[in-house]
Amino acid sequence: MSSLHDLKLFLPEAILICGVLLVLCADLFAMNVPALRRKLALGITLAAFALAALALWSVHPGAAGAVSLFSGMVVVDSFSIYFKWLFLAAGAVVAILSYSSLEVERPQEGEFFALLLALTVGMFLLASATHCLMIVLSIEFLSICSYVLTAFKRNEPNSTEAALKYVVYGALASGIMLFGFSYLYGLTGQLDIREIGKAMAGLLASGGPASNKLICSIALVMVFAGFAYKIAAVPFHMWCPDVYQGAPTPVTALLSVGPKAAGFAVLIRFFTTVVGTAAVPWPALFGLAAAATMTLGNLAAIRQQNVKRLLAYSSIAHAGYMLMGLSVFTPQGVDAVMLYLGVYLLMNLGAFLVVMAVRDSTGREDINGYRGLSQTRPLLAVTMAIFLFSLAGVPPLGGFVAKFYIFAAVLQKAGPWYDVLALVGVINAAISLYYYARIVRVMFLTDAEAGAAAHRPVALPYCAVMLILAVPVLILGVYWGPLQTFAANSALVLNY
Repeated sequence: MSSLHDLKLFLPEAILICGVLLVLCADLFAMNVPALRRKLALGITLAAFALAALALWSVHPGAAGAVSLFSGMVVVDSFSIYFKWLFLAAGAVVAILSYSSLEVERPQEGEFFALLLALTVGMFLLASATHCLMIVLSIEFLSICSYVLTAFKRNEPNSTEAALKYVVYGALASGIMLFGFSYLYGLTGQLDIREIGKAMAGLLASGGPASNKLICSIALVMVFAGFAYKIAAVPFHMWCPDVYQGAPTPVTALLSVGPKAAGFAVLIRFFTTVVGTAAVPWPALFGLAAAATMTLGNLAAIRQQNVKRLLAYSSIAHAGYMLMGLSVFTPQGVDAVMLYLGVYLLMNLGAFLVVMAVRDSTGREDINGYRGLSQTRPLLAVTMAIFLFSLAGVPPLGGFVAKFYIFAAVLQKAGPWYDVLALVGVINAAISLYYYARIVRVMFLTDAEAGAAAHRPVALPYCAVMLILAVPVLILGVYWGPLQTFAANSALVLNY
């Protein structure tokens, strides 16, 4: 491919990178005009997201279905494009919410929006990466932006502590993943994941030493550890509750959907390309990770009093549901996970939006801060109930459809192991309903605390975005065909 054509297909990322530079320049020149400074930062950020969306709409991989760019470092295909739409949607929503949030420090808003755009670039690159070096660089770039955004409330010890824990766990996971990649390179002499898959297949089929198969398996387990960190899967989940609680809520909302989706994108691409050549029984390994992740997440969420921390453990549990879909290693399983991620983005962003609105209005994040919310802030209570019941998988909401496709993919793969895995998933879904309903009960079946009606009114952008997110969650419960078709068609380019 010519460099000019490479740049044309890379235009969405280029627009976002230009947006980062423009936000920083505008913030510098408008330093002495705070009101203009804020509006410029938000305006440039939203314009960058809008132009990137237009450029992404015009990107067509062609008849081949996939185009490699920059000497095979990244690929543009329908699979990566699906995830890029999710990233743009999440980034734009968080940008709007951050403008009204009281948790984003006013003098540093330019830096905040620049980091938000940079984080989106990192997610774009990770979803497109097909080279081990690019995977590592994308994860590190994405992680560094996440660390800084987590510590954005510089005067609050919880935020700094959360960022420090995030860095430590991230460094550990990255080191393990790099060690795995070094093993793969030593065995195959390749860093392109497609070439690694071919080389490993030839290496193991040639009747070489049995140690090759063992080393391949160890290397792939190490790589999986790095990806498990990004999606907050057990046992690499320990950073998640502290980071979600300590970070500014807009950042928490983005971290709960954006990097998690990017982690699943690279996980799916890597293992559908390379897996099947190692001795480890991957369906069983993914299934065990799924069962442990959703069980720990749901059981730990039961005793939480802080709603952000509760939703952090909920996010861990949802990673388990999606890993359950991947454990079958079939196109139906991948389609179900991609559909789940689309619905999850809407309902999880919506839940954190309500948390953000309640915190800005009352200054509280604990469950008791939601007492009688239906009496004082009925819109917040109703939309929060929609998002929570959708997260629990209650029909007829979008979350029920997403879970249905996950369980259907598992049960289609006949065998007692998958039946047991599906049963574990059903039990966990029932457990999750308990702690979600606990918040709903406090909102609707208890009286508001004295003086609650006098709290700060909810900002208009919050109300508008709540409705924008809640309506699709309701619609997807009865009409999900277009999203499911989009997800299924986007996954056709993968190799199983």
